Amino acid sequence: MDMSTPEPPVTFTTPMLKAIANPLRRQILDTLSAMENARAADLAQTLGVPANKVSFHLRELAKANMIVEVPELARDKRDRVWKPAARGYTTGEVGERPEDLTGTAMNAYLGQVVHDEQRRLQAALQHAEKHYRGEESGVVKAQMQTSNLMLTHDECQELIRRMEKVIPAFREDLKNGKVKSSQSAQEREIWHVMTLYNADSLLNESHMGEQSSQNSK
Repeated sequence: MDMSTPEPPVTFTTPMLKAIANPLRRQILDTLSAMENARAADLAQTLGVPANKVSFHLRELAKANMIVEVPELARDKRDRVWKPAARGYTTGEVGERPEDLTGTAMNAYLGQVVHDEQRRLQAALQHAEKHYRGEESGVVKAQMQTSNLMLTHDECQELIRRMEKVIPAFREDLKNGKVKSSQSAQEREIWHVMTLYNADSLLNESHMGEQSSQNSK
């Protein structure tokens, strides 16, 4: 695969947004994306969820065209191996979902994403607090990186395009054994990587809105 031209992200459809409204379904999709392909039993073991429950949610994700079967990896006709249907997804633009012109499904999804990320951030902060108090030894399981740049909108879009190539290229290096590690592959666990590109003017606008609301009381 030519990693200089990664697959473009797929725009969420309304059926997709409805399918991932379920928290467990989102978790299954995230886990499958990390594993790249898996059986229901593999996902069940990783998530600690009954395999029949995972199978049901896999079928629902398949109905929404978010995952597809990989028959060439199956052991026999009854064996079902799944993989994500796309490398990534984008929210798209206003009007791309005619059946959701008011944005109800999209806003519900974004609210769920915020909730998920808040939980992850809270867990990471608690982990950091214990680590720096000396109460938790071992491998650090959360890291945060921030950068600030002066950019035009076009320059930011170019930054996003470049960053979109990083994870796919790293996946290929992992597959080809180009990433050195003192631990074995059996010790791998899922790491969540979240990238937010945010103009600081949004923060200022939000602060001004809060002040205006307080002044009106």
